[in-house]
Amino acid sequence: MGENSYTLIRDIPTGEVVRLDFRWVKEKNAIRDFSINVSMLGGETKIDIYRIDTNHGYLHEHKFWRSNKPEKLDINYTKAFIEKKKEVFDNYKKWVLLFKKNR
Repeated sequence: MGENSYTLIRDIPTGEVVRLDFRWVKEKNAIRDFSINVSMLGGETKIDIYRIDTNHGYLHEHKFWRSNKPEKLDINYTKAFIEKKKEVFDNYKKWVLLFKKNR
């Protein structure tokens, strides 16, 4: 069993700085636990935009431009990590703009 993580910092064309955090625990070729976070950075502050994780014993997703309430997901952790990681890379710029518009 091994825990892995990495963080990427990205500037987007509208001027925001975005942090992408990925953490996962793999056991016997399957993801046992993970979290993916998208945050907007500003000075000393970090504002959560999106999060999906397996904390609290179940998989759930937060889309903070919609609500602070998490949505429970019923999907295999390995499949969810792969699909949601791709979704983050495809959509994080749009999510930041949605957050700024809706908050």
